[in-house]
Amino acid sequence: MWAQLRHRLGRSLVLLIGILVAATGFTVLTGTAETQRLEIVGTVGKNFRAQYDILVRPKGSTTDLERTRSLVRQNHLSGIFGGITLDQYEKVKHINGVEIAAPIGMVGYLTRGGSADIDVTDVLHKGDRTMLRMDQTRVADRGLTRISYGGPRYQYVTRRPVTVPVTKHNGGDARLLAKETTASGREVALGPSLLERKERGWAAQKTFPFEGGAQVGYWSTSTAYGMGTITENTLGDWTPGRAIVSVEQEFPFLLAAVDPEAEARLAGLDKAMVAGRYLRAEEEYRVPPTGGGREVLLLAAARQYADQRDEIEIRRLPAEAADKVVKGTLAEALKKYLTAQDGEVVKRVTLDAADVYDGMLDGWQDIPEGQVSTPLTRFWTAGPTEYRELGDRHVAAAPVDNDPAVWKDPAWGKAFGEPAYFFLGWEGHANAPIGAADAQFRPLRPTFVPDIDTLSTRLIGRFDPERLPGFSELTGLPMETYNPPVARPGDSRTGKLLGGQDLLPNDNVGGYLQTPPLLLTNLEGLRRITSAAKASGAGEKAQAATDAAPLSVVRVRVAGVIGPDPVSRERISQVARDIVAATGLDVDITIGSSPSPMTVELPAGSYGRPALTLREGWVNKGVAYRILAAADRKSMALFVLILAVCGLFVVNAASAAVRARRAELGVLGCLGWSRPRIFGTVLLEVGVIGLLAGCLAAAPAVPLSSWAGLPDPGARSWLAVPAALLLALLAGLVPAWRASRVPPVEAVRPAVRLPRRARSPRGVTGLALTTLTRVPGRALLGASTLAVAVFALTLLLGVTYGFRGRVVGSLLGDAIVLQARTADYVAIGVMFALAALAVADVLYLGVRERDTELAAFRSTGWSGAALARLIVSEGVGIGMLGALSGSVAGLVATYAVAGELPAPVVAGAGAASGLAVLLAASASVAPALLAQRLPLARLLARE
Repeated sequence: MWAQLRHRLGRSLVLLIGILVAATGFTVLTGTAETQRLEIVGTVGKNFRAQYDILVRPKGSTTDLERTRSLVRQNHLSGIFGGITLDQYEKVKHINGVEIAAPIGMVGYLTRGGSADIDVTDVLHKGDRTMLRMDQTRVADRGLTRISYGGPRYQYVTRRPVTVPVTKHNGGDARLLAKETTASGREVALGPSLLERKERGWAAQKTFPFEGGAQVGYWSTSTAYGMGTITENTLGDWTPGRAIVSVEQEFPFLLAAVDPEAEARLAGLDKAMVAGRYLRAEEEYRVPPTGGGREVLLLAAARQYADQRDEIEIRRLPAEAADKVVKGTLAEALKKYLTAQDGEVVKRVTLDAADVYDGMLDGWQDIPEGQVSTPLTRFWTAGPTEYRELGDRHVAAAPVDNDPAVWKDPAWGKAFGEPAYFFLGWEGHANAPIGAADAQFRPLRPTFVPDIDTLSTRLIGRFDPERLPGFSELTGLPMETYNPPVARPGDSRTGKLLGGQDLLPNDNVGGYLQTPPLLLTNLEGLRRITSAAKASGAGEKAQAATDAAPLSVVRVRVAGVIGPDPVSRERISQVARDIVAATGLDVDITIGSSPSPMTVELPAGSYGRPALTLREGWVNKGVAYRILAAADRKSMALFVLILAVCGLFVVNAASAAVRARRAELGVLGCLGWSRPRIFGTVLLEVGVIGLLAGCLAAAPAVPLSSWAGLPDPGARSWLAVPAALLLALLAGLVPAWRASRVPPVEAVRPAVRLPRRARSPRGVTGLALTTLTRVPGRALLGASTLAVAVFALTLLLGVTYGFRGRVVGSLLGDAIVLQARTADYVAIGVMFALAALAVADVLYLGVRERDTELAAFRSTGWSGAALARLIVSEGVGIGMLGALSGSVAGLVATYAVAGELPAPVVAGAGAASGLAVLLAASASVAPALLAQRLPLARLLARE
């Protein structure tokens, strides 16, 4: 054995280097795979737990997409109104293992308007009077939607004093009583020209909430009376001589009720307060001045999350337009005259939602003691959006037609003798926001309070949702409470239309995107609302059901959960089972969820917005469990494939060493060596080389681990010694057994297989194929190493795209794919390198065994280039065989794992096949050079 190792040093070194590379690569790469798995587990563990672990919903609230694909649309909570009783909530709170149970009761959307002042002093005529025209346009959806307010507004501005008798006004007669004092001291009544009553010519009653008629207001720079005010104006920053135009915007607010204590513990809401104070479970309500009413205390979000702005164009009409007012021109004639005047554009102003929102909250919060709080007379509930499936992760939103009657308010209409619509133009009352004129995607149901004095609302504080304790963006919950929905452009066309920005909600109550709850009250406020409200057209029975089950969801945090470990998962599962048993409600285990991309086709709007392709982050429930399972499978697959390549390489190298000594072993058999002795000698030689390679492989394990970003392996590096020894012995079993089983006489014969029938190959390629079939086992062994490498690369691409698609398809999964990619492809690179060495060894052994044959070719006129083409053709043939079998097997395995064959995977399989053929051709260069340098005379003389 020692003589063989010493005298056949080259062959021993080849086998030594092969086992050394295999052992080092195996040790380091398996350590890398385990480290990657630990990183995956760590990433999943870090992002495993979000705000709550379990979501309790009303029975039957699960959507079809959720049942079939575990996908829930973002902010789906906005479409659940009631369904859980307070008794059921109490049962959930007292279940063993529940650390926090925080309910949410969605009430509905209510509207409130705010105003902003535009200074028009600099655009007035030089005389006493000016008539201005204001055209207001609502702009939303990143400028794509433009809705013109029903008609122009006119404002009569005078520098003369205006007085209004405080004791004699009622209802719409205020402007009739307003009087202007002219320069001569004469008082002129403004009512005949400016009164908005129907009999005076100005349309106050509408047949549709968005058909606006012209409106006229007035303003005195001397006394600050204006826009129909009936008491003395107390503008804090107003100074005599200043003229303003007041512009209003409406905001829809989704009102929800929470348990303040539970919400503070679960979401940290009390830490997000930026003004006022936090809600209490038990509040002291002040008695409204009218008596007998119920007050509801509110928190409001300091951010409105709405993409809406108003563009106001102000025109100055001819001087005679204002003179007609003091001349007593009747309203009908004045209206006809004004609508025929275009006027001169003197100012353009853009009013953002933020310009109005803060001031509106100030007025809502700073209600002096003794004054009436804002009445709550009307709100709407919006159902969920329905979708039509277009493909995997591709849906289209379905529009709905809401009856205009949803904007009727029978209670308010009683003041006018008939039901009335809410629309922009009714002063001091909740209006239908102008955005609600656009296309609708949610069914609306109105709810009203029959007596305007029954409920009142008062703001006591504001919270900033962005100050809430943050959770990882890689995780998400099926029904998050305070996060606004995000709809990003789904293709380049939509990206250009939206200017590269996200689509945001606006004031369309029935629109596709909705803001999260911007108003919060406590459970007492919820009880007051549900007991006072009546569902329009639904009757007492439906209202009684709402009163009995006012809560929409209950979010549960389980005690003792520390991560994705089996014990924590079982604790969550046990609590979920107990909740179902105690309440019968739908229960979702939300821990381990993550946003998942969904393409949504949004039909065109009614006011200019074209159809859009959006990309939303729908929530993929329980994705973390699937990531861990897939990570385990991927690590195991890489482990097995690395082991397979290393084993095949050593088998090939050991077989080459045995085949090189075939004649020698045959002579030993003829001299009386027994089969066990030959078997033991060959296996011992391979084992000694393996032991030496293992000792050498332990040394580079430390620096290579450091280069790969792995922790110091320490004692683990010495695992290369038994690994290399075991690998060498296992790989040497077959060659040693074959060496001992071959009869001595056959051993000294040429190692070829006789063909079934003789044939003469044509050309270099034909001769190369014939050569490969003469020793098929050796050719298949070289091709197998390449096939495993091609298979591994194809399967890795399939797993990668499987992560992004069916296996994970989430932000968490994408992050993990990015973590694992580098090391995985390093492992594939080592596999290809070992495969190339194996092919080179196969071809080298073939050259040595056929050296006499190749010398004969050369002596009969073959050129060195022809011999090189022969060897390279053999290498390309081995490469093509390995590439074809590996790519086909990889595609089949990918389809079995992912259920589909994405185009990048097919392209990657083709690229891997090309790489395999190229490496095989490159590996044949050294054997080809050897064939050109054979000693012809000595070889032919020996023959």
